[in-house]
Amino acid sequence: MTGVMYVDPRGKCWWPSLPPGLVSQRLAAERDRCASILARAIPPERVSREIIAAPARLYSIAETPRETVLTENGPRVQRSAGPGRDRVRVGDAFDVMEEQARRAHAKRTKGLEREGKPIFPFQPPFSVGQVEIGREYAALVERCDGAGVKCSSLETIGGGSGDPDAREAAIFHDFQRLRVLRRRIGDGLAREIRRHRPGERRSAIRVRALVDDVCLSGLTLDQVFARYGWGKVDGRKRADLRSALCGALDRMQGFDLVRPLHAA
Repeated sequence: MTGVMYVDPRGKCWWPSLPPGLVSQRLAAERDRCASILARAIPPERVSREIIAAPARLYSIAETPRETVLTENGPRVQRSAGPGRDRVRVGDAFDVMEEQARRAHAKRTKGLEREGKPIFPFQPPFSVGQVEIGREYAALVERCDGAGVKCSSLETIGGGSGDPDAREAAIFHDFQRLRVLRRRIGDGLAREIRRHRPGERRSAIRVRALVDDVCLSGLTLDQVFARYGWGKVDGRKRADLRSALCGALDRMQGFDLVRPLHAA
């Protein structure tokens, strides 16, 4: 639909080609969207006041700067600034999913305390190594995309003129590393459709697409399900998808690549 929006001196606007109720709904949705962006852009309270709100930052994580100093008893790690001087780093999907898991664990813990049942410690959804290799993969893809060289043109880098310079060697190494990681990821199915129902728009989720959606696009597991038309899913399906992602991240680290051969 197209039309002209009119705005009077008092700031009231209307769209003659659309019903008034629909215009109000769209304006309310736009206000909510802008408010959500601004709320997400505000850094945590405990960080430095010099850090301003930045909508492009998406998800902010507060970090305490630390430094190693030499004392009479040996090296010690301590804060490098006083209170209110914490720094901010850009968060990703792993940070969001860990925060969601912490909130869910706190909620379950309160229920167990009321019932008098034993309380289990919090277990992050991903290990440190899995998170690090996922972030390394994202940084590697960004460097390769910004290098201006396609993967099919690797053989032409520095050809015909002796050894390539440091930049060309670094680009070549990045592309080699990226190829290795993508071979380790594989192209299997992370979530398949076993039964097709009339009118459903669900599609299968491949492991490579899952890794790219989480590490590159910053999607959580629920957002990945929504992207492929799965809608609301239960905890079992979410756990299966997380297991597939963890398996891919482990293979990217080099785990589960060599298996012993059983004698016949």
